[in-house]
Amino acid sequence: MLLLLFLVPIVQPVTTAEIASDDFGILDALDELLEDRTLSSSDLLAEGIASTTLASVDAAAREVREGDAIVEAERFLDGLEVRDSAPFEPDHPRAYEFLLDAENHSGAGLPDNLFQTLFSLENWELTDPLAIGVNTYAIYLNFSSKNDGPSYESWTSGTFTGDIQVGANLNLFDNYIDIDGDGAEDVIVELTVQGLLQRGQGWDITTSGGVGPIAGLIPETLWIRPIFQWRVHQIDAADPLWDDMAFLEVSLLKGFAFDFTVQNSESYSIVIDTRFTQPPNEFRVGVGLDRITFEISDTVTDVAGLLLDLLGGGVGADTLSLTSISAPYAITIQNPDAPGGSLQTECADEDWFDPETQPRVDSHADRCSFGVGIGFVHFDAVTEEGTVPDVLELAYIDAGFHPADTGRRLPSEIDLTLRNDNFGDNSFDTVEIFTDRDSDVYVHYFEDRSEMPEGEANFGNISDARIWIRGLPSGSLPEEEINALFTMIGEAPGSVNLPGDMPNRLSLFIGIKNFSGDATTNVNDPTLPINPATPPNTLIVIAAMDFIPLLEFASSFQRGGFAPDRSSMSLVVENLPPVIVVSGSFSLGQSGVDRLRPDNSNLNAISQVLDNALLGLVEIILDLGTIVNSIPGAIVGTAGSAGGTVEVACFTQVKAAWSTGETRSPAEVGTLGFALSSSDQPWIPNEDHLLLSSDASIEVVQGRSGPVEPLVPVAMSARVSGISGVTQSFDPLTSERVLALKGSSSEPLIVGHVSHDGPNMTLAQKQAAMISNRPDDLRLVQLPERLIYEASAPIGTITYGGQDGEQRNALRLVGLPSEFELVLGSEVGYVATTPIQAVEIQSSNGTVPLTMDGDHVRFSVDGDETSLSVRISDVLRMRRLSPLEEGAAGPEGNSRVEMQRTSSEPLRLLFEDATNYDDPLLGLNGRAVIEPLPADIMIAVPGGADSEGLELPDFGDQEGVEGLSFFLGDLVAFGQVANDFIHALTKDLGGSVSGESDLAIGMDLDTGESFNMTADMRKGTTPNEPAWVHGLSMEADERVDVDLNLSRLDRLTLSGRITLETIWEDARLTADEQEQGDLVL
Repeated sequence: MLLLLFLVPIVQPVTTAEIASDDFGILDALDELLEDRTLSSSDLLAEGIASTTLASVDAAAREVREGDAIVEAERFLDGLEVRDSAPFEPDHPRAYEFLLDAENHSGAGLPDNLFQTLFSLENWELTDPLAIGVNTYAIYLNFSSKNDGPSYESWTSGTFTGDIQVGANLNLFDNYIDIDGDGAEDVIVELTVQGLLQRGQGWDITTSGGVGPIAGLIPETLWIRPIFQWRVHQIDAADPLWDDMAFLEVSLLKGFAFDFTVQNSESYSIVIDTRFTQPPNEFRVGVGLDRITFEISDTVTDVAGLLLDLLGGGVGADTLSLTSISAPYAITIQNPDAPGGSLQTECADEDWFDPETQPRVDSHADRCSFGVGIGFVHFDAVTEEGTVPDVLELAYIDAGFHPADTGRRLPSEIDLTLRNDNFGDNSFDTVEIFTDRDSDVYVHYFEDRSEMPEGEANFGNISDARIWIRGLPSGSLPEEEINALFTMIGEAPGSVNLPGDMPNRLSLFIGIKNFSGDATTNVNDPTLPINPATPPNTLIVIAAMDFIPLLEFASSFQRGGFAPDRSSMSLVVENLPPVIVVSGSFSLGQSGVDRLRPDNSNLNAISQVLDNALLGLVEIILDLGTIVNSIPGAIVGTAGSAGGTVEVACFTQVKAAWSTGETRSPAEVGTLGFALSSSDQPWIPNEDHLLLSSDASIEVVQGRSGPVEPLVPVAMSARVSGISGVTQSFDPLTSERVLALKGSSSEPLIVGHVSHDGPNMTLAQKQAAMISNRPDDLRLVQLPERLIYEASAPIGTITYGGQDGEQRNALRLVGLPSEFELVLGSEVGYVATTPIQAVEIQSSNGTVPLTMDGDHVRFSVDGDETSLSVRISDVLRMRRLSPLEEGAAGPEGNSRVEMQRTSSEPLRLLFEDATNYDDPLLGLNGRAVIEPLPADIMIAVPGGADSEGLELPDFGDQEGVEGLSFFLGDLVAFGQVANDFIHALTKDLGGSVSGESDLAIGMDLDTGESFNMTADMRKGTTPNEPAWVHGLSMEADERVDVDLNLSRLDRLTLSGRITLETIWEDARLTADEQEQGDLVL
């Protein structure tokens, strides 16, 4: 569209240029010149040449057809679909549904107050005398058979000490459960605490004189490093129950109340959930903590006495006070096969499980999987005896493990470590995963805090995120690569700030580092992708053993728990590289929520440890969710007025070179698709694109506490392939914006914008540009008055199209060079070292747009319908300069247009105006041929370069992407403005006035070669056609528009009035008409 600005000044008059009665004799002199030319014998020859030349204009004129820019551009958004942004329907694991179901709440055995928590005798039996409050938990079982066989669902109870007696045997910790009600136990369930026996590894005491239980020193703190283990095991593998097993879910629910009063209090229910499609054999989930620390009361003065009390169970709640539970949380999953078989890890029943034909969409419904989950439900106090309390909070993470792709084997070992330094610098979070077999992994993260205040808000939010990792690679990264990963996030081996030990096996690493909060001096290693000694504000790194075939992430967020005030995000990545590094000046969010109650004197030490340990695990997961939710807004925010930088790079490994010889090299993302919106948004899921959209229906949304601005004012969707690196930066001081892209792809890229009102796209304003081939390296630098484009290769074509109602615009650049520059401001221009093969502009609101073949300018008007078509080839340089003195009548008031091309081609011009004007002086029709249009041409045009009728839209004061959206929304209407502007110029070129005014005529034409120009132009309805000559022949009438006021002529009859109006209708006065007028008057 900018090129349109270069062309319109050619026909733009001086602002005050008008033809009036006083023309300084110019027209008389011109008439004399033409009269002399009629004596020349070459006039007949001129007429023949002109007829032949102008016939080529008529031959080139045609309607648009297949292959024209305006036709192609209309199809760019044919694949447009509407993405549903509605919050996900709740999909809670079955145990949570029971807890939230008022009818079944009592079946879970949840306590209503602390007395029940500590001393309830509801589950006490002679065979299990320790089945009292704090030692008990509820167990939910759900069993189903294949092919609609028998199914069983029930509640039972278990204890931390297990069933003391089963028959004649003494069984500590094991809880025996009958699934099918046949009187025989089918499965063993237990929850134990391990790892506390070895001093220095499982526990230790800090005294006034140092670490260790030294006699005579005063104990100050006690720390323990426990491992909570959840075990599920089938008792008799030969039991027919297991032969037809389709699904087994075993969940632990433990309730805690927190107010030691007679009145009922708030309570929590901790949930550990496991599910299987294969009979469980010694299935274990272990949760290991880095350290749990207790402060020892001043009343304890002797280490030996404390040890005796601990061993003898004589320590009261006032003796030890829980002060901290620190990460990492090490979660281990053991899914071993029974000796001599593979039933636990192999889904061998081909009649039941066929990975070739059964799509893996729902993790819980998949026929070959196992899953684990942990979470909690926070209940309000019971308001009335026998009623179910309201839910204040609900949060959990649920993970499912499946065979990779079309395989049948499940992993047997999985390590998951959640690590942060909340008790150190509080600067990083990591997720570390190891698996011994390639697998598909599903993760569901959910948090509902909408009934609790959060920060300064009256209500918390609802977050729901669902992730599929398809083909998570197994095995472990080399030790040197693991060390490089932790070094890059500022936690090199031996770091005092690193909680826990370095992992010795690692398949997948996700690290989020806030360097602005890092107070330590980091290792200086410039060989890493990010040197921790000179780091950015934030670093996100993902590293895996190999490429990950597919990653699918979808999330919904409801501010205040209110569905109309929401955001929705989707991310799909195919062929994820082994290493992705995201760094920049942005900062990520923190939850700001303290879910732990470490110093609760109402609970004994065991209860505090268990409750806070599990809640702490959930807290880390939820904090990670908060951080992930903040990433899109933080990255997009770097394009706003505050400025910033974000860089994405992909590699094969982190360390520059491994000892085995492998070296780091760039890697590419296969395909990345992304969508973010606060309402249903248009997107193109199956084509490479970048699409912004603005929805008029959510300029303001209804929040829970009143109208608010939407979370995502401008929706964005993108799909790109073959990307190895992206850089985006904005400097608010210099207004310099840089976008760089690296990679390789042969796919076309669509860049578009849609303005719509709700989900109906029928009346939406649409515009898009298609880049036929994306260069491997692309860099754009935008300054206030300059745009610099640099690429590694030329682009075949860039075609832009916009549509708003009947108005359609198209711009096609053919053969765009690898480097060029656009100049904006008082000087507008295009500069390159190699030419654009062709520039094509088409703009129309007509039913059938009109164009021409070859280089041309065609402007057609028929009433309210207009068509503009322009094509110029081999453009090397084009500039439009503002006048030296705005508004001056002489040369100083002229603007200049300069164009340089690498070749000379004919230029055909066609102006058509079929409008029936009331004024016979209006309308311009004609044909012209410049043969050839010189390669170098400079024209001094009367008038200024800044027309009040033609102004490009600007970014205004909006932030980043929002500002770009408003700019693009205005740009599509610019085509109609331009057409109206040209029409205004051509229909009344020269103008008419009732007063006296000067005529300023002046045009300097400077070319480097000779050319022929043939033109036949007519303005208005001038009846006489000038004779053809070698030169310039013109028929021009001096006409005067008369504005008559006949109201004072009292005696003027109606017939006389009609006669006078008829005489002046054509603004000419013949001798006969003068005589008639005299008679009337």
